[in-house]
Amino acid sequence: MGVFGEGAGNVVFFLTGLHVVLAIWMLYDAYRRGVEPYWFWIIVLVPIIGPLAYALIVALPSKRLFRRGLDKPLWQRKLSLDELRYRVERMPTVINRVALAERLMDIGAHAEAIPHLEAALTLDETYCQALYDLAVCHLACRQAAQALAVLDRLMKRDDRWADYRAWHTLIEAQDALGQTEAALQTCRNLERRVPTWENKCRLAERLIDDGRHGEATQLLEQALEDHRFAPLKIRLRHWRWARRAQRLLREINGK
Repeated sequence: MGVFGEGAGNVVFFLTGLHVVLAIWMLYDAYRRGVEPYWFWIIVLVPIIGPLAYALIVALPSKRLFRRGLDKPLWQRKLSLDELRYRVERMPTVINRVALAERLMDIGAHAEAIPHLEAALTLDETYCQALYDLAVCHLACRQAAQALAVLDRLMKRDDRWADYRAWHTLIEAQDALGQTEAALQTCRNLERRVPTWENKCRLAERLIDDGRHGEATQLLEQALEDHRFAPLKIRLRHWRWARRAQRLLREINGK
């Protein structure tokens, strides 16, 4: 009995320590983000599950690398840059060229990635991922006009590709070219087609910058009302945008 009692005590000690470590880590993240107060109680009062829930719902989805990782199987080995170059030399397929280009993009070598993406598109001019990556590379190289041309090809091919990802890059390109009215209109069109809280907040920010406070207020108030009556799991998933909507309303009222 003493052995089992000691083993059980060790398990309890381990779980308690794990909860403390996770809780401190997530509490720091929550404090830095300025999340809703109830998250602090969930993290502290719900052993293990509380910190893990916060990590899965709030912390991890905001990490760029985590989001990109969701597009690929967890068991897929990450190839080295040299191996990717070797594959392109031996088998210059569309997939191999795009894989090499994306690794170059990861290390900031966007200019070097452009020829590989252009070569991939000569083999398949409708490959949306290559078109999108090429537009991102042109933007990174301060070639917004070229990025806009590539995005136009992508949007004509499939404007809903990857959950409307190209629309946000299109707005960046229009901003870089000083096309503020066009960027605002793109935001309007995106919010009309995909009326998520994120798109509503981004449109509201544009409207505020343009001095259209009345329209922004109406949009934000409607978004917050929709959020208030949404199911709990939906509210938890999108709390970040509800909080931003509240901040934007305070910004408007403070002017």
